[in-house]
Amino acid sequence: MPEPDGDGHVSDSNIVCPKCDLPNLDQDTVMCPACGFSLADETADQHGIPPLMEANVRRELEREFRIEGVLGRGGMSIVYLARERDLNRLVAIKVLPLQLTMGPDAVDRFKREAKIAASLDHPHIVPIYRIGTTPTFMWYSMKWVKGRSLRDILAETGPMNLDDVVKIVEPVAGALDHAHRRGIVHRDVKPENVLIDESGWVTVCDFGIAKAFGNVPLTQTGGTLGTPAYMSTEQCYGQALDGRSDQYALAILTYECLTGVPPFSGESLGEIVRKHCLELPPPLAERRPELPGEVAEALQRALSKNPGDRFDGVLEFAQALGGAPVRPTPTFVTTTGLQDTVATAPTEPVDGARPKHRWRFWVAAAATTIVLGGLGAITWITRPEATTPVAAAAGSVADSVTEPGLLFVSSTPWGYVYVDDSLVGESPQAALALTPGRHVIRIVQEGFEPHEEAIDVIAGEETRMINILLQAQNSQ
Repeated sequence: MPEPDGDGHVSDSNIVCPKCDLPNLDQDTVMCPACGFSLADETADQHGIPPLMEANVRRELEREFRIEGVLGRGGMSIVYLARERDLNRLVAIKVLPLQLTMGPDAVDRFKREAKIAASLDHPHIVPIYRIGTTPTFMWYSMKWVKGRSLRDILAETGPMNLDDVVKIVEPVAGALDHAHRRGIVHRDVKPENVLIDESGWVTVCDFGIAKAFGNVPLTQTGGTLGTPAYMSTEQCYGQALDGRSDQYALAILTYECLTGVPPFSGESLGEIVRKHCLELPPPLAERRPELPGEVAEALQRALSKNPGDRFDGVLEFAQALGGAPVRPTPTFVTTTGLQDTVATAPTEPVDGARPKHRWRFWVAAAATTIVLGGLGAITWITRPEATTPVAAAAGSVADSVTEPGLLFVSSTPWGYVYVDDSLVGESPQAALALTPGRHVIRIVQEGFEPHEEAIDVIAGEETRMINILLQAQNSQ
């Protein structure tokens, strides 16, 4: 039997947005207030994938991938689960039909931006493996995250408790900060692009991809650059964007996690844009009066209309909510004993003495997922107490003139890397210079068995510990 809503209205049906799965939409709703998808004249058979598109994807990717099924679809894209034939691994492939792309240079722009996004190497960013184009669509493959999106979880749970929200915002902020310090703006931060696997690990996908489609008129339903409910004020105005735009979107995501609804919604795209530009968000205390005042203040600041009034960065916003995201600061030891902390780009060369050769290291994250439990009970992974990274060397190398050996380390999942009981940073570590001799390498991550291995480092040579698979601890 129909029940009245909060305003006393009775709805005969529970309409769910077919694009983002936002529930409890009124029967006369013409546009989803969360994602902007047009619900007018929408029927169930329209949600399916056009047969011609399906046939094109299977035919044109047949040599490299075997399509296993459909993971989902959005306003401009379809995501397939596929098996990469050469490497025999499952991947997610996002396909974007050419007729939906904007401008004659769409293909070149897509390749350029996808390559930039693929350069990001961070534990909380879904890695992009490959990109390509065909006569009918553009595509890129990425790591398949076996789990659910934050949108799926919100649709099931509704408002979340503050501790769980902070545990989601922390890694998302870390991922965004990593990109921002490299000049990359996500432009489409929303629950659909935050993925949580079966172990509770949080990752962000689609970094920088939104920029590949250029400026799209805001009147174009389902094809806006960004998603209306999460677009910053400057994004609505079509202005230049920086990391503060992502901070605004992350604040909206946080507000929605805490209250169950985004702060700005409306029956039309114009109404949503007007609220982003002119209206203050509904006070958090009206919906969640039990939450600390500091949380409401943090959201209010991050949702400022003027970007200059927001936090200096997304990490500061996460910290204001009560989180403590840690920025990786691995160190490198050179032949002169110089110990530089590299806070901005761990794989970039360090000033000072260097090995004779320029080393390059590309590690594809393993697709193996450690299953710790059902999605209904997410196990959150916490970080150990922050410590100051120290030089990874057995004894002083200040007076040594011996050429160091180079250590390459990667693990799934990522972990804290110790060399002879000294923390050097997080995996992966590329071309870590060590003094020749025996060293003990240990990789540690909470919830997993530590991996410890003794290695012999030889001057001028590489030692590789690649794709170490950490084993989940048995829960009693």
